[in-house]
Amino acid sequence: MKTTTTRRTALAAAVVAGALGIAPALTMPATAKAGTVMRISGADRYEASANISKASFAPGVDVAYVASGLVFTDALSGAPVAGMKGGPVLLTKTDTLPQPIIDELTRLQPKQIVVFGGTNSVMGSVMNELRKLTTGEVTRVAGQTRYSTSAKISSLNYAAGPETTYVASGEVFPDALSGAPVAGKTPGPLLLIESDGVPGIVKKELERLQSKRIVVLGGENTITPETYAFLTRYTTGAVARWAGDDRFSTSATISSNSFAPGVGTVYVASGRVFADALSAAPVGGRDGNPVLLVDTNSIPSSVDAELKRLKPNKIVIVGGPASVSSTVEAQLASYVS
Repeated sequence: MKTTTTRRTALAAAVVAGALGIAPALTMPATAKAGTVMRISGADRYEASANISKASFAPGVDVAYVASGLVFTDALSGAPVAGMKGGPVLLTKTDTLPQPIIDELTRLQPKQIVVFGGTNSVMGSVMNELRKLTTGEVTRVAGQTRYSTSAKISSLNYAAGPETTYVASGEVFPDALSGAPVAGKTPGPLLLIESDGVPGIVKKELERLQSKRIVVLGGENTITPETYAFLTRYTTGAVARWAGDDRFSTSATISSNSFAPGVGTVYVASGRVFADALSAAPVGGRDGNPVLLVDTNSIPSSVDAELKRLKPNKIVIVGGPASVSSTVEAQLASYVS
């Protein structure tokens, strides 16, 4: 009874805060029992990122990854690597390191820090702040564009001949967001391409990889049939497309192709904004759990069907009620076993 009362009080506070336009720092412990719905959020995307890390990683991690909280591409290309290597992705402002991230890195005591993205995304002043927060190296992985950055992240972390290489649009975030945990658990690289073509630097990386198969994340509106067909020259096997009618059904399709029923945890995030789920993708990849996208005030029918199929033991909502409403939170309780 005490736990139920505490939870109702917390949710009531979240509803009030949401009505006032405030994103509350409501963080339920990662050790919550099976059959529960948790929410991890913060006052902003940076505190939410820190809270996700705090709920998921113990101090002394081998590596912590830092990326811009203002653009999605660098963090999404790096999320599978973070999932594979068991480190968090923490979000930063361009020119200064937010205090919640400083506090979380102080707690984590990482042996090294890797920054994803160039100086337009994470300035040198942030690198200097990061050097104070680890006894090891602080390095940057970046290219001249989002595409070359994704290629460089891949080349530094994956040997030739991976089982699967995942390819997603570098212009829209939802498909890569749902695919990142899958790439993290496989493990395989996630490369970004344009809708109607493959940038030269990515071609070179695909040539080096010679993957056993390629999976295209997203429909023909994000990656054209011509581009899809072009990718066949870069694999010794087949090219598949995992897509639905929209971003929500695409996330359900990616999940259904990758996860069996009875998963421990499903992460649920907004399909309208990218920031909240960026830090959840590596955790999903590390633990072998999917990320599903919902609308602010409703659960799309495709996601409803996937949640019923998965029968999760626990659901973790990433982001505050302004992103995933308290109404949706209440509905999600019916899916946990």
